[in-house]
Amino acid sequence: MPDHAIRFDHVAITVRDMERSVRFYRDQLGFEVLGQLFLNEGTFKIVYLRSGGAHVELFEFRGHEAETAVGVPDTVGGFKHVALQTDDVDGVAARLKAAGAEFTLEPLDAVGGVRLAYFRDPDGNLLELVSGVPNVAPYEPGWP
Repeated sequence: MPDHAIRFDHVAITVRDMERSVRFYRDQLGFEVLGQLFLNEGTFKIVYLRSGGAHVELFEFRGHEAETAVGVPDTVGGFKHVALQTDDVDGVAARLKAAGAEFTLEPLDAVGGVRLAYFRDPDGNLLELVSGVPNVAPYEPGWP
């Protein structure tokens, strides 16, 4: 391991309606709003949020309608989802459903000994609720 350890810092999500997204991440998911920046002569807004040690940046571009790649198969390269840790997947899922969140996978016990569920934010971005850490085999190159 190098002397200069690398740590995860944040994920950035482009949204269509900043106020709607801030309400969702703050009021429904419990993120703390840290502040905002305006760039590109005020046409690019970033809102910074935090939950525990994880940070999210929400991007909105004035005069540009954001498009979310919904329905892209897992076999296509790129990021797939953002996972949020909780001790109560079922309770959080019930609260989010009551608030109108769309679930793509209801809470279930998954391979590896974790409980999880998938849902979409107001812009269709895929989010995961997960409880526990998966039991995994040691990494070995290649396929079995």
